Amino acid sequence: MKWTYFLFLIFTWAAVNAQSEKPPVPVPEHLGDLSSSESKRKAPGTAADLQSLLKALSGKWTVTVKFEPNPSMPNGFEGKGEETWRSGPGGITAIDEEHIPSPGGDLFLLGIIWWDSKMKSFHGMVCDNQLPHTCDLKGALNDITMSWDGKQLVIDEIETHDGKKTLWHEVWSDITPTSFTQTGDISEPGGPAKRFMTIHGTKDPDAK
Repeated sequence: MKWTYFLFLIFTWAAVNAQSEKPPVPVPEHLGDLSSSESKRKAPGTAADLQSLLKALSGKWTVTVKFEPNPSMPNGFEGKGEETWRSGPGGITAIDEEHIPSPGGDLFLLGIIWWDSKMKSFHGMVCDNQLPHTCDLKGALNDITMSWDGKQLVIDEIETHDGKKTLWHEVWSDITPTSFTQTGDISEPGGPAKRFMTIHGTKDPDAK
C-alpha cells in the first residue's frame, strides 16, 4: 500500500540515494532483512485498534507537503493539499483519501486499512493515479506491514525498482485533535534511510 505511498512520486532510486542534505535515519530493525519470514511479519494490533485509529485521524485535514532536495529536484518541492480519513461501511475499514501536489503532477490516492481477524494483523491497499494498475493488489498481499500503537501509524513496504529492492517507511506521528506529522523515508536493505518527504496536517475546523 504505497501510501502516500508509497506511494508518492518517487522519481528514481538513484536520485534519492544521492541525497546528502539530511542526516541518515536508522532503518527499522524489522526491515533489515528481506527474508520471506521477515517480510510477512504480522504487526501487533486488535480489531478495536481500528476504531482507535479512526478516532485519532478521522476528519478533513489541510496538509503542507515538503519533498527533500535531490538531483532531480535540486531545490526540493513544497505545496499544499488535503487528506481525509473516515470509516468505511460498517466500520470495518479505515479509508484515507489524499490529494497531494508533487513535481510530476497532482497525486490522488485512496488507502484502505482493515483488521484481518484470521491473520490477527492489519492489512491495507493503496490506489494511486500514478500507479500503472491504479490499485496495488500484490502489495496488499505480500509487501506491506503496518501497525498502530495508539500514538503512531507505521506503514512499511518492500518495493522493487529496476530489479533492486527498496524499503519505504511511512509514519503518522505527533497526532493531536488538530494536527499530525507524516513522514516518508526510503532506503536499500541494510543501508541508511533517507528522508524523502514530510507532511504536516491541520484539522479543517469547518469540515463536516
